[in-house]
Amino acid sequence: MINALKRAWANFRGFDLDGGTVPPLDGPLRPNAKLDTLPVLLRMDDIDNLTAQGDHVICSLHNDILTLSPTRSEGGAQTFEVTGRRDCGATVTSIASTGGHLALAVDGKGIVVERPGEEPRTIVADGLPKNCITAMTFADADTLFVAVGSARHAASDWKRDLMTKTASGSVWRIDLKTGGATQLASDLAFPSGIAVSAKSLLVSEAWRHRVLALSQDGSQQGFALSGLPAYPGRIIPAASGGFWLAMFAPRNPLVEFVLKEDDYRNRMVETIDPAHWIAPSLLAGRSFLEPIQGGTRKKLNMLKPWSPTFSTGLVVRCDETMGMLHSYHSRADGEVHGVTSLCETGGYLLVGARGSGKIVAIDELTQQAMA
Repeated sequence: MINALKRAWANFRGFDLDGGTVPPLDGPLRPNAKLDTLPVLLRMDDIDNLTAQGDHVICSLHNDILTLSPTRSEGGAQTFEVTGRRDCGATVTSIASTGGHLALAVDGKGIVVERPGEEPRTIVADGLPKNCITAMTFADADTLFVAVGSARHAASDWKRDLMTKTASGSVWRIDLKTGGATQLASDLAFPSGIAVSAKSLLVSEAWRHRVLALSQDGSQQGFALSGLPAYPGRIIPAASGGFWLAMFAPRNPLVEFVLKEDDYRNRMVETIDPAHWIAPSLLAGRSFLEPIQGGTRKKLNMLKPWSPTFSTGLVVRCDETMGMLHSYHSRADGEVHGVTSLCETGGYLLVGARGSGKIVAIDELTQQAMA
């Protein structure tokens, strides 16, 4: 009776009892257009998984592993060029490296580990999924932590994982000496980023809009960040201390509403192409069939930078405890959307915007472009 009265009063006053309100972008997340002011170092559709290895950068492009080397354009500006390419035979969903060691998550094959002076080997362990490995990080040369986004869907089918309210993700610790794998956490809602801190293991749980803090043996679990206004993705440590966090898509009030309307959502998933769902995207506005083309999004055929959007660019600088310090944005009308990977090299942060197919770079000290 009391709950019914509370709900009636909430409906009358417009309160949100279901937690569907999207938190505002405020404080360290106050909107700006810093990502759009940076020069583009490389243009390549679907670029992902930036990882530094020596003087080069390793990244993925569907089935291929690319080696990027720094160079200068005709005008003298810093750019990258592709100096190596190899085919892994299936989609590469995640890359991690340390001290010359390289780990590649290849869909359907599992994790391929490459060590200097050794033949590559594939980790095969009981229970460890071979698909949808979304993020990896080395704790040391013999220990690899792995985030599996979903046991039901491929990494490329992340929209379906969200819109079907799946929570089948997991976190694993792999002993590279023995090849054994230990599950540290399960039933997670698409863990999409992982990093080792001094006291815990940080895991982005995208569909629950938070970053978990796990003990490295999985015995304890807490929250480093929660109630985020966007879907958190990959995390990397910053050379000067703290972390960088990528948020690959914004939360949207309309998407939050659809997630609560099960009949509508189920019919949408069953009958409509995923590209046209009311769902977040790495890059929106590519088709006239996408929802909410006008109304609050456009005026005089111009997209409002403050309009509700399904895609954006967002990188957050955090301290050692994941407290947010400041952020870099590409707003609704920007051109650096869908940031899925980050990489520090040469004193700069490389930002991989898979949605827009670009790599840009930030000098953290000056918060300016790479010269």
